[in-house]
Amino acid sequence: MTTEPESAAAAAPAPATADVRLSAKASGFARRGQVWFYGSDVEAGDLLPPRLARVRDEAGRDLGLGFTSAGRLALRLCGPWPGDAVPDREAFFHQRLLAAIERRAGMLGPHDGARLVHGESDGLPGLVLDRYGPVLVLQVTSAVVEHALDAVVPFVAERLQAESVVARDDVPARKHEGLPQEVRLLHGRRLTEVTIVEHGVRHLVRPFTGHKTGFYLDQRPARALVQQLAKGRRVLDLFCYQGAFALNALQGGATVALAVDESEAALQLATAGAAANALAGLSAHQGNVFDFVRGQRDAGRQHDLIVLDPPAFAKSRRELDGAERGYRDLNRHALRLLAPQGFLVTCTCSHHMALPRFEEIVRQAAAGLPFRVVLRQRLGAGPDHPVTITHPESEYLKVLLLQRQD
Repeated sequence: MTTEPESAAAAAPAPATADVRLSAKASGFARRGQVWFYGSDVEAGDLLPPRLARVRDEAGRDLGLGFTSAGRLALRLCGPWPGDAVPDREAFFHQRLLAAIERRAGMLGPHDGARLVHGESDGLPGLVLDRYGPVLVLQVTSAVVEHALDAVVPFVAERLQAESVVARDDVPARKHEGLPQEVRLLHGRRLTEVTIVEHGVRHLVRPFTGHKTGFYLDQRPARALVQQLAKGRRVLDLFCYQGAFALNALQGGATVALAVDESEAALQLATAGAAANALAGLSAHQGNVFDFVRGQRDAGRQHDLIVLDPPAFAKSRRELDGAERGYRDLNRHALRLLAPQGFLVTCTCSHHMALPRFEEIVRQAAAGLPFRVVLRQRLGAGPDHPVTITHPESEYLKVLLLQRQD
């Protein structure tokens, strides 16, 4: 096992000194809470090199701080800051990081997994920081944050006594900032696997290779709900990845849980997870979920509790039409597989799919079925993924609990 950390990003070049001033129209949006702006919204001031800047409206009034960029999103606001100047980067990042960590103080147990920084919602655009016990995983999509890693990494590592800090910067969004897509060890030793405990279930996390930053932390509330509903039920976990929903169902007393995914490696993790938690009743099926649900319908199979948590079908607005067809078809098939009084937990993780539109697609999927479908509950990500009410993109995860009523 290698223990040599790779170096953090080099310091940024000296920043420009001029403030950034928004146009009158953009200033109005900023005062109403908008945080993302394009180059055409900027009336004066340097955007390059990427830097932390004081942002002002068309009349010179203070709008707080912001990160400038060479990308299409030329300016992302960071919120207010005392005084009239631009703080040094250590003062800025340390204050923002400390405040974000303190807001999650109840999620810092030795085996907890939690999101500690959620981008714009914590006043740090382009930074995600997740904690898996002794491992911290960063995902950076801002050049300003990238150039400040030598201030960020030592601070969070010391504050949280981290054994390892990993950069999961293998996301396409980095190319818009001119940053490479890569996975790096930034601090400590290379821990390829770590176990977290959530709702009494042990989950194996692979920080270097797992989906997202290693695990789907945002589905914590939905996993708790599944555990509560599962007693005595037959459960179907679609797009299961490593079977976190299936494991919670079995922990909650499900009689059986069938986990379905195209990835054999993911299903092996699910099976290993059931063994590690001493949970009986898990079976795994490798295959295309669309084909699987059609086959289940043709065979007359029914399930008491179904979880439908597909990947983001709409990663851009131009993909929305195809995404809507996919969500509609899947939800209709899943509803047809419900046993009488059965539950469907259906999800979308695309921020382009607004909640009203997602609900409309589900209504269309339920239309014409020979039973009523009742909406029982709406859920989203947990409190460690705060939503800024004026920044709807921060509410990317939508979860609906539906029930069949005959």
